[in-house]
This record gives sequence, structure tokens and C-alpha cells, in this order.
Amino acid sequence: MRSRAITVSGPWFLWINLLFCLFILGRHYFTPVLPIARITQAFPELETIMGLILAIASSGIFILRMAYDQQAEWLSKFLHGTLLCISALWVGCFYILLASGDSRIVFPFAALLIFTALISLYFDGRVLLSFTLPIWVVILVCNFVYPSELTMLNAVLYVLLASLFESGRRILRGWFVLAIHREQENRELIKQLQNLANHDPLTGLANRRAFHLLLDKALQRHEQCNTAVSMIMLDVDYFKKYNDHYGHQAGDECLVKIAECLEGATRSSQDVAARFGGEEFIMLLPDANEQQAIEVAKRIQQNIEALAIHHAASPVAPYVTLSLGITSLMPGITATRFIAQADAALYSAKEAGRNQWQIFQTDK
Repeated sequence: MRSRAITVSGPWFLWINLLFCLFILGRHYFTPVLPIARITQAFPELETIMGLILAIASSGIFILRMAYDQQAEWLSKFLHGTLLCISALWVGCFYILLASGDSRIVFPFAALLIFTALISLYFDGRVLLSFTLPIWVVILVCNFVYPSELTMLNAVLYVLLASLFESGRRILRGWFVLAIHREQENRELIKQLQNLANHDPLTGLANRRAFHLLLDKALQRHEQCNTAVSMIMLDVDYFKKYNDHYGHQAGDECLVKIAECLEGATRSSQDVAARFGGEEFIMLLPDANEQQAIEVAKRIQQNIEALAIHHAASPVAPYVTLSLGITSLMPGITATRFIAQADAALYSAKEAGRNQWQIFQTDK
């Protein structure tokens, strides 16, 4: 939000400075009032100051428009430096106007400039104060150095201006901070919703929806780069009997431990373990050939054996076991067919007695 505020409000405020600068030049060149016209003749530095403001503001607008939103810190420093230069030039301008006796325009003109700065730069207090404070101090001091019939009235007006400016800055700053907090809360909420939409609430693994999205990406990469992709489908042997014997709470704890085993067997962050439904899990192994998938399946079985979760109702073993089906992607295979092949290999493992892995055979 701060970066966006800089890239949007910064150029706009520089445009305002350009317009104010042109107003000053136009006022001295085209006014029919001779005393005002003579100011430019008596103080030729005014033209130079206005020319510098035009050049700096134009360059600043161009650079801010060309910069990227991600460069917030650099943009803030650049805008700070640019506005410091312009502020110093405006200080010189107002000094000339007050020294020449043209004091009636100074207060309304300075008030417009300062409150325009407040609207444009409230999100960065350092930049805002570095621009406005020198202008305000110099005008207040020069008001007494070059007194006029409105000296005391102008002094009171400048104090009121400072009070209004500071109260407005605090209010706008508070709104900006509140908006940032709301933005952060919304992002956190969106992140939580995405996490709920893509992860299984019990095991924390990717859910079926997220797995299909990742599988589609893996298949696209396979088509583009001809990379290997393998898949393992897993099923807890006789899990219904486990639930009946130990209860559903124990069954949920068992699934969580199995999920940890699957994550522990992955090769890298690219491997994806997901809960496919009930006691069925599935693993996507990008850049893995058949032999590498077999090695992952062996690690999964070793992890399960190391846990040694008691399963007294299992006819296969006294502890929880898994059946696994392994398949590797072949050219022209769709995502649905790829999953069906892994399911077929899993069925073969169950038919062969469970507690083992089987590889999908194309002749079946």
C-alpha cells in the first residue's frame, strides 16, 4: 500500500508543484498590476527558482512513472530527496515574495501548497514534514522580518494553519495505518481460506482438489520438458477393522501418523503427499522414474514399520501396514488415466496379500 501510494500520489503532487510554478510565472509576466510585474525585474532569481522547480518536478514525475511498485524503499528515498530540493526552492520563492512586499498572496498560496502536500504525502510523515516544515518556518520568520499591516494577523493564521495541518496529518495517518491493518487481516483471512481449501483438515496434507491442480501442472511440465513423473497410491490395510477395534479417535490419530510418514519419505519439496479420501493416500513424484518411486515406497514401508502402530484386528500383521500401487507417466496419458493406473496397481497389491507394493503393468 505504501508503494502504491508513492507511485500514485507522488507524481500527482509533483504535477501540483508544476501548476503552482506556472501560476507564479504567469502572474508576474501577465498581470496588469505594475508593482507585481516589477518584482521579477527586481528579483531575477525568481525565474531561475521557478525553472529549477519545473525541471526537478518534471524529472521526478518521469522517474516515478517508470519505476516499479516493488521498489517502495528506493522510491520513498527518491521522493524524499526530490521534495527536499523543491521545498528549498519554494522557501526561496516565498522569501522573495515577502521581501518584495507581495505578502498578500503568500498565505493562501502557501496554505494551498501545504494542504496539498498533506493530501498527497500523509502516508509518509518524514517526507511530508521535510517538505512543509521549512516552508512554514521561513514564512513565519519572514513575516516578522518584513512586517506589514497584516503581520500579527498573518502570524495567527500561520499558527492556526500549523494546528490544522498537524491534526489533519494525525487523522489521515491513523486512517492509513488502519487501512494497512485491514489489508493485512484480509490477506491473512484469504491465506487461511486457501489453506482450508487446499489442505486436509485432519492430516494437514494436500486434499484431493489441490492434488488434481498439482497433477495438472506436472503433466503440463511433462509435455513441455519431457520430464519423468511417477505416482504412488496407498491404502491402510483393514482400516475399518482398526476403527471398529480401537475407535474412530484412535483411527484419526493413526491417519495423522501415516501422513507424517509419507511426508518423511518425500525426496524434496516438489514431492506431494495428499489424502485422497478416507484411509486412502496418494503421492505425486515429479522428476521421478519408476526406480525412484520404488525407493520412496520402500522408505514409506520402513517408516510405518518403525512406528509399529498396533493393529490387533489385522489378518496381515500385528501392526498397521500399507498397500501401495506405483505407476510412471507414459506419453499421451491423461490425469484421470494416470490415477486409474495407480489405483489398478494398488488393487494388485491388495490382491497379492497386502502389506506390499506393486507396479502397474501395461498388459493388465
